[in-house]
This record gives sequence, C-alpha cells and structure tokens, in this order.
Amino acid sequence: MKLLKILLFLFAAQALWTETSKLTVQFSTAHINWNPHYAYTTTEAQIFTALYEGLTIFHPATLEPIPGAAEKWTISEDGLTITFTLRGNLRWSHGEAITAKDFKNSWLRLLSPDTKAEYASLLDDIKGAREYRIGQTGPEAVGIKALDNSTLIVQLKQPSPQFFAILCHYSFVPVHGIYRNLADWSANPSVPVNGPFVIRKRSAGEVVLGKNPYYWDAENIKLDELHLLFSDNPDEIIAKFNRFEVDWVASGIKITALGIPEALVTSPQFSTTYYYFSNKGKAWSNGNIRRALAMLLPWEDIRRELLIPGTSLVPPIPEYPGIDSGFPPPTERKSEALRLLKEAGHPDGTGLPPLTVLVPAEDIVTDAMLEVWQAELKLRVNLDVVPFPNYYSSVKQGHYDIAMLTWTGDYADPQTFLGMWTSASSFNEAGFSSTEFDTLIKESALLPHQERFNKLSEAEKILLHSGQVMPIEHFPAVNIIDRRFVEGWYPNVLDIHPFKNMVRRKGYKIPGVVKR
Repeated sequence: MKLLKILLFLFAAQALWTETSKLTVQFSTAHINWNPHYAYTTTEAQIFTALYEGLTIFHPATLEPIPGAAEKWTISEDGLTITFTLRGNLRWSHGEAITAKDFKNSWLRLLSPDTKAEYASLLDDIKGAREYRIGQTGPEAVGIKALDNSTLIVQLKQPSPQFFAILCHYSFVPVHGIYRNLADWSANPSVPVNGPFVIRKRSAGEVVLGKNPYYWDAENIKLDELHLLFSDNPDEIIAKFNRFEVDWVASGIKITALGIPEALVTSPQFSTTYYYFSNKGKAWSNGNIRRALAMLLPWEDIRRELLIPGTSLVPPIPEYPGIDSGFPPPTERKSEALRLLKEAGHPDGTGLPPLTVLVPAEDIVTDAMLEVWQAELKLRVNLDVVPFPNYYSSVKQGHYDIAMLTWTGDYADPQTFLGMWTSASSFNEAGFSSTEFDTLIKESALLPHQERFNKLSEAEKILLHSGQVMPIEHFPAVNIIDRRFVEGWYPNVLDIHPFKNMVRRKGYKIPGVVKR
C-alpha cells in the first residue's frame, strides 16, 4: 500500500510538469470598453498591453519609455520637433500594413471635440492640440504630420520631458480606419489590433486572446494564449489560484485564503485615493466653503486607521517637496472653519444646499462626513453608494457634490496627478478652475527638473489648501502571482505589466514536493 501511494504521488506530480504556453489571469468583474479612446480603468490598461502598441512602450521593470511601434526617433536641438521612424514590418492583425498616417489619424480622432476622450488632453503638449480639442481650430492646425508611410513628425509647443512616457499610454495607439469613428465596439469582437495578441473569444466571464502572427516581434512572444477571467467572488478567485487554475490574480484578491504565501506580491504604487468636490454647484466652487468643510473632519483619527495614510495628492517621490492641507492645529480648526463659512455668507452652514457624496462603499471618511458635518453645521448630507463595476460610469454622469477616486498615475511624474485639474483638461470632470493653478502648471513645463518639481508643488498646494482635493491613502500594488513559474512579470509603481514579456515556465519538482 505504501508503494502504491508513492506511485500515485509521482503520477500526480508528472501531470503538473507539462509545459504550457497558456497564461491565465484573474480580474474582478469589470466593464471593458474595447475602444482605447474611451477606456478608463486600470483593468483596461492591463488588457490593452496585449492588444495594442504605441510608438513607445514601458520597459516592464524600469518603466522607462522604449521603442514600440517606432523603431527610433530624433529630437531637434530646441526640443520642439520629434521625428519618429516606424518599424518596417508593422501590420494590423489581419495583415494590412500600418503607416504613419494611421497614427496621425488616430490621434486627430482622439483630439476631436466630438470624441470627448478622457485622455485627449495628455496630447496638449503638441502644437495646436489643445486648441483643436476645445473646438477653437481645425485638425489642420495640429502639429502632427505623416511625412511618408514610415515617418511621423510631431511639433511640440514647448519641450516636454514626459512626452515619451505619455505616448506609452493605450490612448495613443493606432486605431484601424474602419473603426476609428465608432465609439461602441461591443458588437465587434474581431477589431484589427497591432499588439502581440488578438481576441479569439469574448464572453461576460472570460476573454481568450491568441498570438498575433502579424505582430512585428511575434517570434519572440512565448505565450500562445492568454485566458482572462472575470469574477465578483473573491473566494472563487483565490480557490482557483490555490488549485493552480489561475497563474496571476490581478484584482479581486482575498489574502487570508491564499495557499501559497510567497505568491503574494506587494509593492509601492504611484497611486492615491482621495475625495474631491464638484464645482458645478455654486456653493462648492467657493474655495473657502470647501476648505471649511474639509477642516472640520477629524483627519488624525481617520488616517490613524489607514494602512498608508496620504496627506498629499502626489504620492511621495524623490526630490518632490512634501505638501499637506495647510490646516491650523486641530484645536483651532473648528473656529477657523466657522469663521470661513460666516465670511462666505453661510454662518454655521445656513443656506448651504444639501450635499451628495458619491462612493462605491461606505468607509471611515463617509462616516465622518455624515456625522461631523450634520452635527456641527446646518447641512444635510446624502450618501449615494454605487458599487463597482458601475461606480465609474456614475462618476461620469456627475450627479454628486463630492466623489471618491483612486487614481494611479499614467506615467511616473507629478504632472499625471496635477495636469488633470487644469481648466481645459479632459479629465477635469469636477469643473475646477483656477487661473493661478493653470499658470503654475504652464510655467513648470519650461523649468529644469528640480525647479519644475517646486513649481508643481505650488500648484498642488492650491488644490489642498482650498479643500478641492482631500487625500486619504496611498495604496500599495497587491498581486498574487507565483513568479517561479511566470517570468517577465516585474513589480513597478504603475502596476502595469506588459503581456508580451511574459513566459509561463514548465513545472519542476523538488524531491518529496509537488511544484506547479
């Protein structure tokens, strides 16, 4: 009997040793917009690393911009003209050649006032881009030129050290002409793409991607298939990982049931959770009123309960000055808040309209808002809870006075947290407007590194000191992945992991132990 058990053990081990070219990734349930011009979430950003490729891409470990669809580029001495040379073997997933005009037309479509794309304002460094985006000029005024099939020339209005990192974002990939003017791609599962993988099958709970034979670097892609699973059940998700049915859990994580502790990977992330005011209501566009309400909250008690409490919008990064709310000491805050409200014509909050707080779930901050503001002021506070995955669409509808967001930077620079609050930004759904803030952001672009950081920190002070933004926490990146078996996956501050670099290694054994 003992010999039989040993033989059965070895037989089971052998079943786990077979090499596979399939990687299975688990996400929590998400609404995926397959049109990169309208996508918004970190889940979409991760999936699009498989389907699309821009002129530049992030190095998977360092996040430095490296050549993607562009083989190389040159920069003029004044830093205003960038000439991209495309790779000679770029093709769509159905075999048609990709040209510089595809990039030009895709970017112009993104910038079109009719598109109303979230990330369009990231191209505002291009000459004429902002003016076209807000409807002041036509597309011919934008500094994007396809010189020939393989040469794209971009004219900047000022030097932009972060421009190549910006182009790594999925919004700036080429979109095929047939689909360029279609906002909703939900009925088109086989859209031409230019990335290392293509969509093979798509359903509510699973998306299967296959290797793209026309991808320029196809011979170096080691995976033949990607299986992307979606579930709202964290118990089911972790059980699949424990049974070796999933290689990487990217979201929907339940740590307590993890059977392989070494598979838990936590790392610093360029991310901040914050509450912010909508300025679309007259009362909440008043900085003194916002500051008064923010000042009344018991921030020391709130942050004491958080894992990595945040006092700034921009997460801590080297050489960037530390910023906080600028509130007076706790014992003086109530009197100062009441003074500000009285000066604004609302003593004790009298006359302020009911305030609606939109959140995906109640938390310690919403509890404080409901308790403190209604107890200390003549103010009614309504809580509107819209769980994920419907929360972000509710934010876009704008029916709130305060909302919560977790923002992960699109590139590793303070600008990705601050530029979104400029008056003309396509991200500025709050309607925040400050001439001083806009000027500081504009001036920062012309300064060398440390001076630029100092100027950006002055802009951040305006957001915090006016109560426009109330930072809560800097979340770490949390993933479950057994890196003994998945190569090419690296922790990084953007928590973005290009699929093209990944390799699923075959299992191996240690005597007496069955390995994956």
